[in-house]
Amino acid sequence: MRTGNPTVLRTLNERAALELLLRHGSLTRAELETHTGLSKASAAEVLRRLEKGRLARKGGHRPGPAGPAAQVWVLEGTAARVAGVDLTARSVEIAVADLTGAVVGPYRAQAPDEGRDAAEFLAGALGAAARDAGVDLDDLDQIVVGVPGVVDPGGERLRQAVQLSGWSHLDDLTGLRERLGPERVRLENDVNLVTIQELALREQSTFVLFWLGGGVGAGAVLDGRLWRGATGRGGEIGSVVVPDPVGRGRVYGPGGGPLGALLGAGPLADLAAAHGLTTEPTLAAVAETLCGAAAHPDFLADVAARVALGVIAAVGVLDPGLVVLGGPLCAAAGEPLRALVAEHLAATSLAPVPVACGAGDGNAVLDGAVRHALDLARERVFQAGTAGRTGETTP
Repeated sequence: MRTGNPTVLRTLNERAALELLLRHGSLTRAELETHTGLSKASAAEVLRRLEKGRLARKGGHRPGPAGPAAQVWVLEGTAARVAGVDLTARSVEIAVADLTGAVVGPYRAQAPDEGRDAAEFLAGALGAAARDAGVDLDDLDQIVVGVPGVVDPGGERLRQAVQLSGWSHLDDLTGLRERLGPERVRLENDVNLVTIQELALREQSTFVLFWLGGGVGAGAVLDGRLWRGATGRGGEIGSVVVPDPVGRGRVYGPGGGPLGALLGAGPLADLAAAHGLTTEPTLAAVAETLCGAAAHPDFLADVAARVALGVIAAVGVLDPGLVVLGGPLCAAAGEPLRALVAEHLAATSLAPVPVACGAGDGNAVLDGAVRHALDLARERVFQAGTAGRTGETTP
């Protein structure tokens, strides 16, 4: 039998117990023994330490087939709190969650006036969201800010954000990190966050998310991990040069042009106008038109042809096991768009790839930001165990 450092072994056992509590919601001591192979005494000691370290707590009793009801333990949600942020050109939306994933929010605010410092504004908005959740700003252990732009792989700087011209100095959140602590704040591309959320909701370990909203983007999951690329530009497909496949309302000639200029609210509103449909060049208006696009099959067919160009480019390079159509415009067009894009894929020489609609609902960027923040916070808490709790000593 191999021996090891007692503190390390205790922490490994605690981590296993915490992950089981997260996965199952609650556990009795006997269930912990079954899942981990720990002895009765060891399982009881792990639960005692977790309770003393405020990582788990008693959560009532569970009736058994015979004998007295068994004590149940649950994860202590107050052990860590996180915030997810969806930052757009017009607004910021924030949700706060505890370690169990219970969410409070969202808190919403309009984007700051031109020239106001982004770090100062975000710190104030996060403080207000924390107060609404009944906690202090200092209680937020991890904050993930989703932005429509290119973020470096470390999540520290925004390299490019053409859709966020109203936010001053957003490329450098040093001020926010100074206020809140450098390890607490992380930036992430908005489409990547939706991809993280999709990964949590699906069994597939390799897929591509094609996002259609105010602009176009993609997120790639390879072998269960989000692929950001060497510089954070993974999935930035808007600049891929493609032909315009439509006849009515064609934008490009034979030389083609960037995919981003064919998709998005403005280009799709122009395409709708070419088909005799009156649509304002806004995300909400185009989404409404796409909701009824089944009644205008020629328009929907042209939208699908443009979407398929981007999807085919991603499939040809990454060879995923699934394509997911996400974003507010794909969601608005729904199943009719999915079916048409699948037909385009089937007509190519590529290996057959199923196409699905996004599994999430509501604000998928905000949900992804909260989930990513929880993943980061849980990793730190579970890895440290009771040995890493401030002011705690574990005998």
